Amino acid sequence: MCMTRMDTLPEGEPVTVAPMKTFPIIRDLVTDVSFNFEVAKTIPAFEPGPEPEGGYRMMQVDVERGQEFRKCIECFMCQDVCHVIRDHEDNKPKYAGPRFFIRFAELEMHPLDVNDRRELAHDRGLGMCNITKCCTEVCPEHIKITDNGIIPMKERVVDARYDPVAWLGRKITGRSKKSAEEASAG
Repeated sequence: MCMTRMDTLPEGEPVTVAPMKTFPIIRDLVTDVSFNFEVAKTIPAFEPGPEPEGGYRMMQVDVERGQEFRKCIECFMCQDVCHVIRDHEDNKPKYAGPRFFIRFAELEMHPLDVNDRRELAHDRGLGMCNITKCCTEVCPEHIKITDNGIIPMKERVVDARYDPVAWLGRKITGRSKKSAEEASAG
């Protein structure tokens, strides 16, 4: 499942294959990853704002950021190595995990999206991630989960919750994005 190439392993050494530790075993190497699909249902979808005159336009850096996040093949290796959910079963209901923090980042950092998922990311345990980079190390698609997704999302959440200048700006100008509740309602 992790897409490890056999020619990269030391010749003559035994290869151990085991099921993922984080999820319940169904049979042999098959694990029940339905937890991940339940979490995915709770994330508000992409919603572009009204089309401006001349059409939608994006900077190339924004396009490339989104492309990196969409390379995820949902192998859930990052979820499996994340000690926050692997070693602490009681964290699972409130901690989405690295795969979904990347999904939050993909949508939240998209310049055309009008939904605001920062509070939802906070509520789904973004602050519990202690940035060990285990998820980045095991990603078969070489997505920089921690550096390009989790850390920028943490910065956005902190800005939204605790930055007095940002708070004042939102009070003066009004909200520019929909909250998670508004997005799921409409």
